[in-house]
Parts: sequence; structure tokens; C-alpha cells
Amino acid sequence: MIKTIHRFFYAWLFLTKFPAPPLPKATKEDWGRIAPYFVLIGFILGFMLFYPAKLLTFYKMPVMFSSLLILFIWNMLTGGLHLDGLMDTFDGINCQDPARKLEAMKDSRVGAFGVMAGIFVILFKLVTLCTLLLNKEFLVLLIAVPFSRLIVVYAFTFLGSNNQASISSSLILAGVKKPKDLFVNLVFFTMGCILVMFTLNPHSAIFHPIAAFMFVILSFTLCIGWAHWLDNHFKGHTGDTFGALVEISEVTVLSLGVFFKDYFVM
Repeated sequence: MIKTIHRFFYAWLFLTKFPAPPLPKATKEDWGRIAPYFVLIGFILGFMLFYPAKLLTFYKMPVMFSSLLILFIWNMLTGGLHLDGLMDTFDGINCQDPARKLEAMKDSRVGAFGVMAGIFVILFKLVTLCTLLLNKEFLVLLIAVPFSRLIVVYAFTFLGSNNQASISSSLILAGVKKPKDLFVNLVFFTMGCILVMFTLNPHSAIFHPIAAFMFVILSFTLCIGWAHWLDNHFKGHTGDTFGALVEISEVTVLSLGVFFKDYFVM
């Protein structure tokens, strides 16, 4: 039990910029067993965005200001970890020499293509957040964060690792129990969604069951497609591509929320 709590906090330190209680030094085995907590931590981060978004909307703050503030909080929660991975990944995608793609990703200097990718992701998040807040679709914002972590655990389970992956991602991948860890995260995600939809202000939550089903299926299909595309492009995932997958998955879910804006009102 104590080891489980420790590993939760190792995952907390890895995925967020928040401190944790004093912990013993993590072993390689400990770092390899943090995957089961990805979705759980995603829900915690999601709630840290959900309540400020509701509060800002309740007090009728300007939607652009509110969206920008939520986006700022979002990046502060993770320290821009995934955005950094996204920009490095797109620098690799832009490299025309297949043998030098990973070298381009490891370069500390960010290239023009990486910068453009980062800007477009931030703009997509900002614009979709404006729409979601205007339509009070806080539920989509809450679910986007754990969902993106679930897709990463899917990639851990079913997709390969590049031979030149970073030490941290290699340690995590080496410790993943397949498919047990994915199943654990699926259970956390399913239970979390059920609890959120039926206990969090249930009298004001409006969602259509068929639309909700289509939303989930489309989200899974598109985001798993992104995971396989990155895997094929780089001949296996790296820490940077996992970060990119988180960002792309979040944008995908938020964008689908815009298309389903009449079905997820709180």
C-alpha cells in the first residue's frame, strides 16, 4: 500500500509541476510503475481547470480573458512539458533526412516548424476554449485532460518504442504491464466519466446519450490514429512524441466538443 502511494506521487511529480510529500528515492522499478496513475492524475488536473472555468463564467468575465487565463493555468500545471515535446516532434517531422529526425528532436534549439506547431496548438486551444466557455461545455474541458493521458497509455501498451528514446520514457515503457495498465486506466476513466456526469451538478447537466457515444468513439478513433501515425513516422515512440500525443489529443477532444456544442452543457 505504501509503495502504491509512493508511485502515485512519482507519477504526480512526472506529470505536473506540483510538489509532493517527502518520498524515498525512486528506483527504476518505481518509475516503470507510474503508468496506472496517468488517468487519475489527468482527472485531478482536469478539475483544476474545470472549477476556475465555471467560476469565471459565473462572474461573467470576458470570454477571451477567461480562456486565456485557463490556458495559462493549464500550461503552468504541467510546466509546458507536453508542449515542448510537441515542438520537438514537429521539428523532427520537418526534417527531410530520416536518419536525422531524432537528432533534430534532441536539438535544444526549436526550429520554425516546431514553433509553428506550438503556436497553432495554443491558438486551437484558445479558440475552442472560447467556444466551450460561451456554451458552458465545462464537461468537455474536464474530460480532455484524462482522455489524452489514456491515449498515451494505449500507446505504451500497443505501440513500440524507438531505440533512441529518452531514459525516462524507456524506464516507463519497460515497466508497463500490458494490457493490465491500460485496463486500470480505462476503469479509472469510465468510472470518472460516470461520476462526473451523474453526480457533478446533475440537474443542470445536459447531454444526449447517442451524441455522447459518438463523441467518445470519434475521440478514440482520431486520437488512436494520431498515436499510430506518430509511431509509423518515427519507427516507434519517444518521450517527445508522447508529449505531442497528449497535446494533439487534447486539441482533438476540445475541437470535437465544439462540433457537439449543443449536447454537453453544464
